[in-house]
Amino acid sequence: MHSIAGKDRILLSLPGVLGGAFAIAIGCLILIFAFPSLGRQADYGYALSPAAGAMLFILLGLAGGLGAALAAESRTAVRGLTIFGVLICLIFLGILAFYREWAAGFAVIIILASILTSAWAAERWKIGPALLLFAGLAGFPLGQAAMTFLPYGWKTWAVSGVILVFCGILFLAGKRLDRLPLLDDENVGRGTARGSGYFLYTLASLLIISLSIAALIHAPADAGVVVDRTAELNVGPLNADGQNSQIPSSDACDCMNSTPKKSDAPPAPTALNCSVGKMVARILEPGDVRTFPRGERIGFTASACGKTPLDFLWWSSIDGIIGDEEQFNTSNLSVGWHKITLSVTDHSGTTASDTIEIGIAAPWVCSKVSPRPKYYPIDTPCQDIWPNGTEECQQLEVCHPDLDYIVANAVKACENYDGDKKLCRGLYIIRAFGPQARYMQGYALFKTCCSGYPECTRTCWPGLAGTCPFRDGFNGNVRNLSCRPDEWGVSAWHSDTNMSENSAVLGLFPTHATVNILQTGVCIDYAAAVTTLLRKAGYSKTEAMSTASTGYDLPLLGNHPGHAYNVVLLPGEDQYHIVDTTGNGEGINENGVPHYFYFTGCFLGQPVKIRVFDWWVGYCTKTSQYGYNDAGYLRTPEKEKICGCS
Repeated sequence: MHSIAGKDRILLSLPGVLGGAFAIAIGCLILIFAFPSLGRQADYGYALSPAAGAMLFILLGLAGGLGAALAAESRTAVRGLTIFGVLICLIFLGILAFYREWAAGFAVIIILASILTSAWAAERWKIGPALLLFAGLAGFPLGQAAMTFLPYGWKTWAVSGVILVFCGILFLAGKRLDRLPLLDDENVGRGTARGSGYFLYTLASLLIISLSIAALIHAPADAGVVVDRTAELNVGPLNADGQNSQIPSSDACDCMNSTPKKSDAPPAPTALNCSVGKMVARILEPGDVRTFPRGERIGFTASACGKTPLDFLWWSSIDGIIGDEEQFNTSNLSVGWHKITLSVTDHSGTTASDTIEIGIAAPWVCSKVSPRPKYYPIDTPCQDIWPNGTEECQQLEVCHPDLDYIVANAVKACENYDGDKKLCRGLYIIRAFGPQARYMQGYALFKTCCSGYPECTRTCWPGLAGTCPFRDGFNGNVRNLSCRPDEWGVSAWHSDTNMSENSAVLGLFPTHATVNILQTGVCIDYAAAVTTLLRKAGYSKTEAMSTASTGYDLPLLGNHPGHAYNVVLLPGEDQYHIVDTTGNGEGINENGVPHYFYFTGCFLGQPVKIRVFDWWVGYCTKTSQYGYNDAGYLRTPEKEKICGCS
């Protein structure tokens, strides 16, 4: 090894010590939180689980410490760290093999080989500093790949990666460092002048490291997500009867895998194509899941294919037989949700049928809204919307006609589904606000900054409180919002046309403003949108509600005051489901609680998309005892009644 004095070698080894300590500390912190993810990498769609990524980063930290020991030419430290590193590698290998984390296990073998090779070469050929460059260059992409699966994204972990690579380059230089100005024995004397040289070069090294980290941290990244809003409807293969050729389970429903094109009107009824020669019946009017006030005249129209003459029979699950003609009108249906069944029989006795659901509400429900919406719940106390309704009716606008198109799209997506169409509509809405990112996109970090919440201020800068930054990537309405931190929720929304009158604070805005105008929000906004649309799509006040956790901890963020999501009872299910579409997260897990949601945090002045996993939120342990929707506050289901918590 080269001949720099011992104390100077210790000084030059400091970057390795700092990088290694940082990596080990962060890895241990994440491993504590993420340990339940071991073996669940397939659930998150990655080759490594977050816990496996944390293990890799701990090992990279140990490798950085070994590099510092090599630079300091401390044989005792090299041997000790080598033995300790090998032991930890073997322990992690055993754990990863037990949980079948093969990709992570292979990465551990690479790190183990780097540690052993560097230590062996240092003992024999004394070229450990050169091999440290290999370890640093190999460790940097490994570290980045591993930490991609941890919550703060690759940008955060550029800190330790840059330090590790810099150590490798610095120690590879070896004797060449002696030729630098202020260090060259021929040009400077020993003692104070040489010590000043080491001090200046140390400062220069720290400056280079800082600039490199800053360059990586400030790589361009939009805070919002621009989504192609032209995806066409795909409801799967149809058979000759115009129906789905398969009857999928709820988690394979076609509406979960497709997103319709936005339409401002409900799907128009279409006559049947009778060329296939089979007996088919279809209800053309009224549309599925439509709601009407009690006493309103409702038109019923059927279409059928078969050998004439045809006999028609209309049946209500509440009122019994309501008609026997192809087309008729009635105004005396009872209040409630009616399952309307049309049966058509031809002269040979062959029968075909079709069913829809319609709601009959009390005349005063949504009565102050003009035009009256086509889709609204029959059990809501709401009569009006923003700005004149009650607080709940302004926040969760189940009576707003400008939200009807989403329910109409759900009806269209599910019209050829052979199973429970209410289930299909619910799953469509959840997916459309969740991973499909159809109606809302991204996470409104600017709202958390305006209100001074921790995902903006703790990891970025307290001075951002009361400001409205990070609006790139969102629409023009978002960019024109103002910030008045003393306002809150629906009272901060003053105009649908002049955005500067509205304050970008937290709390619930009117649903139409969140969904149609801003098209983004924070957790409480996503939860309110899903609750509102499920209620409009036929879910009762006890079947769809918003709720929240009472607080959770995130690494580097600390305690967070809470997180909002939904509790939904799907048709045919005995247990409720936790639904979390925040930031276009997973939405729903058919077999338990959602695996993750997304929000955007702030790190060193830049927005960073953060994947928050289920064990941090505490869906089963921290959910509030109360939920809410347009009908007010309700008790949330007991833990035993929630899927994944019993």
